[in-house]
Amino acid sequence: MSSVRRFLVLVLLAVITLVIFLAASQSYRNTLSASSTLFDRQLLAVADALNGLPLPTESALPDAPNVMTSDGEFIFQIWFHDRLLLTTSGLQAAPLTSRTSGVREENLQGQRWQVLAQYYPATGYWVMVAQPLHHRIELSEEMILATLMPLALSLPLLALLISLAVRQGLSPLRQLTGELETKRADDLSPLHLTYQQEELKPVVATINSLLQRLQQSFERERRFASDAAHELRTPLSVLKINLHNLEKELEHTPENLLLLKQGVERMSHVVDQILMLNRTNPEHFSVQFKKVDLYKLCQQVITELYPQIAQKQQQISLHGQAAVLPGDEFSLRLLLQNLLTNANKYSPVKSQIDITVSATTEGTELIVADSGPGLSEAEYARVFDRFYRVGGDRHQSGVPGCGLGLAIVEHVVNLYHGRITLGHSEALGGLQVRVVFPLGGEDD
Repeated sequence: MSSVRRFLVLVLLAVITLVIFLAASQSYRNTLSASSTLFDRQLLAVADALNGLPLPTESALPDAPNVMTSDGEFIFQIWFHDRLLLTTSGLQAAPLTSRTSGVREENLQGQRWQVLAQYYPATGYWVMVAQPLHHRIELSEEMILATLMPLALSLPLLALLISLAVRQGLSPLRQLTGELETKRADDLSPLHLTYQQEELKPVVATINSLLQRLQQSFERERRFASDAAHELRTPLSVLKINLHNLEKELEHTPENLLLLKQGVERMSHVVDQILMLNRTNPEHFSVQFKKVDLYKLCQQVITELYPQIAQKQQQISLHGQAAVLPGDEFSLRLLLQNLLTNANKYSPVKSQIDITVSATTEGTELIVADSGPGLSEAEYARVFDRFYRVGGDRHQSGVPGCGLGLAIVEHVVNLYHGRITLGHSEALGGLQVRVVFPLGGEDD
């Protein structure tokens, strides 16, 4: 049972139980009052009956009162002035109550009694009739239990009916939840529910408005990426060509020209990295995965980057076996390119780069280790920040960079809900990057 449904059912049951309790309390008081009135009338009827008995007249008063046995329901006395004429057995020769007409409670024979004293002027008799008070309470309790027992027994059925009613009432909310859960990451179309309650219409309207704004925002980003690719890459390419021609025309390349050339290369690299980072945004990330062999993909990326690896006379080795995982080839290729490019750039000449691909109980594991200078543990977290470089632009390697490589790698790993950790390579002495892609790939 969901939390909202449980809350509603419990609250409704608690309110109903409280109302039943309050009604029972009031019903008990009303029943007790009604039964008291009924029993008082019964006492009066008994007194009237006793007054009609053939008793001695004033001229023939007995020396001792007549005694009658009682069944325990009633005890009574009949007095004529100060003479006791008739009494139930076991009573003392004293009035049950004061000689004042009315009904009152008295303590008699170790318990509480309801006593009626009634004077009859026609005969001059005081008739006193008493009944145990617990009889009234027992009757009231029996009546209230008879009323409440069906209600108490019906509470489980009432809880079931309330639960079904609440479930039916929350069905539009469940439908909305189902619609949201089944939406793909790239599906920003409006929600259309089969039926809507008035309370749910503003929620659906707000969600649709948000989806529309997100769609417009993503469209602007896509247009920006397309425009940036044209407006930035083309002038940079022209600038590179002109710099190359200028370098050919000059007999000696001035230092300023070399610095300008490095700046243009760095700007071109930053533009490429930003555009690649944009292509791996979650909203652009395809959920239509296909099977990708990470080991085979590593071979392809090594082949692509081998010219710059060979330029530094570095040795690169690939270990492991085929490891197939569901994913997007572009994003995985981008991850490998950045990891291998970093290892190549920041490792010295004639250094070693090792790549290991394996399938573990955690998922598909990728390890890239090099024999470069590595990183201090204090820098492990910061190197994932965008545009952050250890040592800034004056990195000890002297290699130009923009500080986006590991940020892109972490971004891709997060898209796959994977895990990336940095450490020290025991075998090579440099940086070791460990990436684990969980079993099953990205959650749909």
